[in-house]
Amino acid sequence: MRLGLVPRILLAGGIVVVFLVVVFALVLQSLREVRRLTGTEQRAEQSVVAASRLEKLILDVETGTRGYVITRDRRFLDSWRDAQARLPGETRVLKALAPGSFSATVEQKWRSYVNDWSKPVVALAAHKLSGPEVETATTEGKRRVDELRNLIDPFIRRENRFATEERARIADVQHRGVILAAAGIGITILLFAGMVGYFLHSVVGPLRRIVEATGRVAAGERDVHVPPEGAGEIGELAVAFNEMSNALTRHSRELAEQNVDLERLANVLRAVLDSTIDGILLSDAEGHVQLANRPLVNLTRELGMRYEGTVVDRLLSVSHRIRDEEEYRESMEELRSNPEVATFNEFEDTVTGRVFQGFTAPVLDDRGGFIGRIWTLREVTQQRELDRLKDDFVATVSHELRTPLTSMMGFLEMIREGEAGELNDEQKRFLAIVYRSSERLQRLVGDLLFVARLDANGLQLQFGLAQLDEIVRDAVESSAALARSREVEFVAELDPVPPVTGDRERLAQLIGNLVSNALKFTPAGGRVTARTFVDGSHAVAEIRDTGIGIPAAEQSRLFQRFFRSSTATEQAIPGTGLGLVISKAIAEAHGGTIGVTSAPGEGTCFRVEIPLEPEEAAA
Repeated sequence: MRLGLVPRILLAGGIVVVFLVVVFALVLQSLREVRRLTGTEQRAEQSVVAASRLEKLILDVETGTRGYVITRDRRFLDSWRDAQARLPGETRVLKALAPGSFSATVEQKWRSYVNDWSKPVVALAAHKLSGPEVETATTEGKRRVDELRNLIDPFIRRENRFATEERARIADVQHRGVILAAAGIGITILLFAGMVGYFLHSVVGPLRRIVEATGRVAAGERDVHVPPEGAGEIGELAVAFNEMSNALTRHSRELAEQNVDLERLANVLRAVLDSTIDGILLSDAEGHVQLANRPLVNLTRELGMRYEGTVVDRLLSVSHRIRDEEEYRESMEELRSNPEVATFNEFEDTVTGRVFQGFTAPVLDDRGGFIGRIWTLREVTQQRELDRLKDDFVATVSHELRTPLTSMMGFLEMIREGEAGELNDEQKRFLAIVYRSSERLQRLVGDLLFVARLDANGLQLQFGLAQLDEIVRDAVESSAALARSREVEFVAELDPVPPVTGDRERLAQLIGNLVSNALKFTPAGGRVTARTFVDGSHAVAEIRDTGIGIPAAEQSRLFQRFFRSSTATEQAIPGTGLGLVISKAIAEAHGGTIGVTSAPGEGTCFRVEIPLEPEEAAA
């Protein structure tokens, strides 16, 4: 039967132990005495340590109490609370080491000090004790703590003396034991030398061969094997090493195959990125480029962008070519100072006339931590050219429609007045329908021409003094008949406001659009309220209705051309989506603003603010 390594070590050790038992039988009694004396000495030392810690905690309570009472600094209460929390535990330790009346008396006194003195004094200190009261509190606290210390300190000195005496007795016993053990050590050395020789041959040698083989495997060599030799488990270790080496060789081949697959996948992903129309770039948390596809590289090369520094630095290197350079630089600096913000910008290269859209957003890990940014760049030059052609087409068609429409409406008016002969009631009704449709078409053409002129030359205003409250009153009066026909209550709450500098006709157009929308989207039985008032340095007009309302997600798009809310399209309410675009342009041309608050089913409120003259605002 082949013994394992552990049984062999136990056998050799047993032989040594036989000799040691014989030698150390003589010192056994000495060891027992040393153990007994050591336990007594340790108990005394532990009692000193426990009593000292307890005394320190009591001092911490007294220091925290006195510091807080004198300074009102709540930081003193941290150590005060901590000491109170630890006092019961330290008292239990002292009771275990020194049971009797001493520990019980100490506990009773410190609990009396904490509960009957320290805590009430701290509570009263919050009410700003006077100087004499502070002096009395600190003096009485110190007296109580001194009483506790006069109880603990003698106990500490007594235990220290006892521990010193026990250490002297231990030294005497140990000296006798050393002499008796010397003989045993000599015999043990001889036995140990023989045991070491045996294990050097049967354990260390095989282990060295395994270590050398392990180093070869770590250096990258494969199919490394060692002789399966050695005492007990050492031989088993050699066999296990050979199996591990075979497994590593097999796994290396599998990893090599997986690396080939991963490289193939990476090449496919790279090809996909390079095949996109948009330029795509990934930067790290510091803004340095980690990945860029081919379209982005080509675009940056065509723009003359530099290739050093962070992404923001590279984008700023072409700022001199960008129309609205200052705005472009501000956007880039905003990205530098707020790396986690998402932005969308459009800019034009003045050198080539090309237009680009840039989007960037933060990239977050699974825990929401910021790890970088994704950047995309798309050229929209062709789309912008198409938009321009569309606008030109709309302007041209609108202009060409206006002349025949004017002629048609003129002849319709003449026919309705009987200049082409007497009309019966049915003919008058048909002509009225045609005339209203022509008016609607004329308004549509007018809106299209307004927007076209706005794009081409901006809004041209004839400035003068205009009374916003009068403009709103005129709009209310001119729409009163329409409100009655729709069974909508129309209320005017018009506070006088100072005149503003503006184009009265355009301001009337703005208010008329808002009033028309309010009546259009308010069902029968509803209410429309028009208000004017002064708010700070602005004259304000509000048109509020109780109509169908606008979803919150769509309110940001209300002032986009041709946009109509889902509530309007679902109920087939007619409109072009240009009225609010025109209203916003008029408000902003006067230096003012237009805003909206709405909720589906609860109505809508449009608020127009036009700045007053400085002296009027001050008044």
